[in-house]
Amino acid sequence: MIVTLTPNPSVDRTLHVAQLRFNEVLRAHDVRVDWGGKGFNVSRALRILNEETLALAWVGGGTGRMVQHGLNQLGIKTDFVWVEEETRTNTVAQEDSGEWYIRLNEPGPHIPEDAIQSLLAKAEAYASKNDIWVAAGSLPQDVPSDFYAQLIHLLKSKGVRVFFDANGEALKAGLSYPPFLVNPDISETEDYVGFSIHNYEDAKRAVLPFLRLGVEYAALSIGGLGLLLASQQEMMLATPPKVTIRNVTGAGDALMAGLAYGFARGMHLREIARLGAAFSAIAVATESLASVKNSDVEEMLPRVDVRTVNVM
Repeated sequence: MIVTLTPNPSVDRTLHVAQLRFNEVLRAHDVRVDWGGKGFNVSRALRILNEETLALAWVGGGTGRMVQHGLNQLGIKTDFVWVEEETRTNTVAQEDSGEWYIRLNEPGPHIPEDAIQSLLAKAEAYASKNDIWVAAGSLPQDVPSDFYAQLIHLLKSKGVRVFFDANGEALKAGLSYPPFLVNPDISETEDYVGFSIHNYEDAKRAVLPFLRLGVEYAALSIGGLGLLLASQQEMMLATPPKVTIRNVTGAGDALMAGLAYGFARGMHLREIARLGAAFSAIAVATESLASVKNSDVEEMLPRVDVRTVNVM
């Protein structure tokens, strides 16, 4: 079983509009309501692969109950720390072309110190040697930027392999106790390394700082160029076929799920990269992660080109 921890889950509302325009009333012709947060999305993607998963989080209010019910309906086990304030709602306005969108993310509830300690205590109770945990997403209000550092230190002391995705100060703090694998998106990576990533060579250069810190594997999705999955010993570039973009939410989380599943199954790095790239491509090409089927991923796998590249 793979455990996910989502500090700042959400209810996600996606409004589809013909064209995005500023300073005008936009009328949505389709509205989708889903439950989200990076770790939750990873758990949902893992269920598509028929993997057992447990989701931990802080949640609150009616939106928190909606999230819990939705995850449980998918067969995802949950163990939440409940707080007084509502779980946040995020809103996306998506243009029909698939090219443009606007995403508005709420900051999330205030989390008191006792709730912080309760979630860390749950993590300690569940942690077991050789487990895989995915810790991902932004931190809600009043949670210190070193929360991930505390969590990763705790889990590593129990022999857990931690897969990590965050941004800003939370990313920097979490890397002080290098996780097993790091998978920030391209903008998060650019912020961390201090330069723009325009091509494959930039991507190779961008993963090196993570590896030098002691991270065992670094994954970086570089859009149409594919997925770069690197260790100190080898790098794989996995390139799926070009797909029509229908969904801007959850592709990175589908990638993370594919990576976690592959490592949990002891797959070769080449096949792990293939699975991660295939799952990410399918997530982008499908209107909602909820619509993705295991057979979709299986059909995409042979269409992903994977090659070994030189380690710099």
